[in-house]
Amino acid sequence: MSRPSPILGLAVLFWLLFALPALLLAHRNGWAVTLDTDSAMRLVQVRDLLHGQSWFDTTQWRMNTPFGLAMHWSRLVDAPLALLIRLAGEKYALVLWPLLVLLPVLLALARIAERLGGPMAAITVLMLGLMAAEVDGLFSPGSIDHHNVQLALMLWTLLFLIEQRPRLAALFVALGLGVGLESLPYAAVAIAAAALWLKDDSLRAKNFGLMLAASAAVLLFTATAARYRTDFACDTYSLFYALELCAGGLGLALIAWLPRHRPWAVAGLALGLVILAVATNPLCLAGPYGGMDVRLKALFLSRVSEAEPALLIARSAPSEFVAAFAYGCFALAAAVFAPRGRARLLVLAFAAMALVVASLQIRASSFAILFALPGLAAALSRLKLMPSIAGLLLGSQVSFAAAGVLVEGTERQNRRLNSFSRQVDCNSDKAMALLNRLSPGRVAAFVDQGPALLAYTKDAAIAGPYHRDAAGILDTYAIFAGPAPQQLLKARGISYVMTCAASPDWDVYRLKGGLIAQLAAGHVPAWLSPAGRLGDVAVYRLAAR
Repeated sequence: MSRPSPILGLAVLFWLLFALPALLLAHRNGWAVTLDTDSAMRLVQVRDLLHGQSWFDTTQWRMNTPFGLAMHWSRLVDAPLALLIRLAGEKYALVLWPLLVLLPVLLALARIAERLGGPMAAITVLMLGLMAAEVDGLFSPGSIDHHNVQLALMLWTLLFLIEQRPRLAALFVALGLGVGLESLPYAAVAIAAAALWLKDDSLRAKNFGLMLAASAAVLLFTATAARYRTDFACDTYSLFYALELCAGGLGLALIAWLPRHRPWAVAGLALGLVILAVATNPLCLAGPYGGMDVRLKALFLSRVSEAEPALLIARSAPSEFVAAFAYGCFALAAAVFAPRGRARLLVLAFAAMALVVASLQIRASSFAILFALPGLAAALSRLKLMPSIAGLLLGSQVSFAAAGVLVEGTERQNRRLNSFSRQVDCNSDKAMALLNRLSPGRVAAFVDQGPALLAYTKDAAIAGPYHRDAAGILDTYAIFAGPAPQQLLKARGISYVMTCAASPDWDVYRLKGGLIAQLAAGHVPAWLSPAGRLGDVAVYRLAAR
């Protein structure tokens, strides 16, 4: 009888090395956490579910006030978070949730690395993982958005493909897409890898296809908002993606049943899926943002730093570019030297796809790095002891972060980080406390303040940093930069105006004759009266009409 693998114990040990200090620090800080915009919005969505909102209704009624915003986020993350809040309480759940998600991530990394290079590679990848900024960023207390869950699901998809477990791989592909469409590029790689089973293992290809189709259908009816079950939306799991997955899965299974699996059959299936996409919603061929209002590209999306191309980040934040994108490139290149085989090819395929996405949107660098880390660890484990220690130090993200600081210069980096810290303060609970001293109402605030406003107050907001809220974002721009904001404020029944001089929006809105231009010049219009100030944040009350 073979001895059990020690990988689970190793993963738990390294997880404790990260989790225990995080828990001790959280306890020392009174379990207070800092929520980024997506985490704040996730908390609001979970609270609404706990307070009785339907599982099949993801509308955020306090956003885009007074009309509401049909959110594109899945309930698949809301459910376990809601359960944890019920069991442990909200303040503890905000700390525990990302730490709990980290454990399966470390386990998947260790198992992939073991498949590539044995136990030493597993130990090495866990060490590299704990030295990666992506682990600290995605799994620190308060990180309750869906990106860490997506990463976990895609890592396990990669593992199941390596271990040739088609049903589980297909299930996790569907779950990844159900959580969010950021998983789409990696789901495509996984499906392409499964199609390669047609060459030598048609049974596995058939099992993958049937499970993919079944999972897609079940997901549509059990975990998809009611409005998307009959809608061909591009930016969330909807009837569009369910049909594509069902048709693709059943088509793959059908090809696997054929006596000879000719390439023309796979090409025909791919063409059929494209035709189906064109027939249902051709805009989706441009990706999840296919149906986005074109006006938002200049006013909103082009200014979201995490959605910027890598080359732009290289100019604006060189240290982040080196620590993230450059390290991802290094890890992928090093993975080429891992032992040959199916596992290495799959790791390279997933990491390369993530790097392609990261070149367009830098936030995918975390996926690129963590996909490639097992390959990097396997390559390092082939060295002898002393070279591997040196390689571990030089090959860790810590070394690239230090190099990035040298490239950018400490003075420039400190200025940028101080500016970012002030921006974070725009959305803090202390800033939102200014509104809690006033009667609840509707607030015209900067776009990034919207989720915090919903999370920390009982007020409603016009806009949040979500492409779905085109009307709210455009109206916010018109209110703060346009020549006649009062008409829009009246139409939306706004009670308060909130601004923050540290936000990038302050400079964007500061156009000649606009409201922010007047406030920046020290002139408060007669129809506004100051109602509170904290640092860069100011609140104004609209004069009674």
